[in-house]
Amino acid sequence: MLKLYLIKNMRNIIEYQDLIWMDINEPTAEDIEYLGNNFRLHPLTLKTIIPAIHHPDLEIFRNYIFIILHHPDSEKKENMEIQELDIIAGEKYLITSHYKIIKPLNSIFEECLKSPRKKEEYLKKGIGHLLFVILRQLLKEKLNKIDELEDEIDLVENEIFLGKEKEIIKRISLLKRKILTFWRAFEPQRMIFDSLKNIGPKLFGPDLKPHFFVLFRIYQEIEDTIKNSKETIESLETTNHILITVGLEEVIKVLTLLSAIILPLTFLTSIWSMNTKVLPIANTDFGFWLIIIVLIITFSLMVAYFKLKKWL
Repeated sequence: MLKLYLIKNMRNIIEYQDLIWMDINEPTAEDIEYLGNNFRLHPLTLKTIIPAIHHPDLEIFRNYIFIILHHPDSEKKENMEIQELDIIAGEKYLITSHYKIIKPLNSIFEECLKSPRKKEEYLKKGIGHLLFVILRQLLKEKLNKIDELEDEIDLVENEIFLGKEKEIIKRISLLKRKILTFWRAFEPQRMIFDSLKNIGPKLFGPDLKPHFFVLFRIYQEIEDTIKNSKETIESLETTNHILITVGLEEVIKVLTLLSAIILPLTFLTSIWSMNTKVLPIANTDFGFWLIIIVLIITFSLMVAYFKLKKWL
């Protein structure tokens, strides 16, 4: 008979035949005591569950493996938070512990609650297969997040060349931070998925060897994609900076040329504005217009010279 228990502190247990999956949200000291009394876990494992740690890890014990994963969550548009997921997998039990709801994990758990067929599909081949299903779903969720980041990168790339360089500086910075956060959390997990290729079949049976190789291939696909995204956003940042710099240089160039053109005109007008008894041309009937003509000729010569030098 299939059983479902809802225990204090958000501790959920699903049983299938002689297999158990326990999911703990926001683990407490009471939960740790429960695990120690019912699953004979090593004291080091119990101490590691609380508090959350800052790096992924895989530890092998006599009758179970302890996996610490970091899962990126991008519900907030401007930030990407990293959620920790602790997994303890033995021959007959699987324990998952986390401090926030992790959507792909929760989705699988809900399927087991609502569908006896799904529960049987995930658990009838043993705990190793359930572990594979959970890890595969977590990796697929990461792929989806990478796809979302790549879509954002494509939008930024298109807008860079539409004259919106200054407007997208912040977007590039936010995207770069998301990608770097994702990379820092994900890259250390290579060791975990690489080790599972050998450890998984030994603990859960040789039939699951292809499954754990599939996990590692998915990991490699994500790793390659995030590397490409990282390189792309860095290239776009450099390109955007160059475009902004070129634009500023053009403005400075125009202002410099205007100053160079105005300088001789200012010099000439200052000469005829001196308070002296004798000013050539100024005292003639057409003095004003002659001065204007001289200024226009000077201006035209300056512009012609700059165009000849291809400065304009």
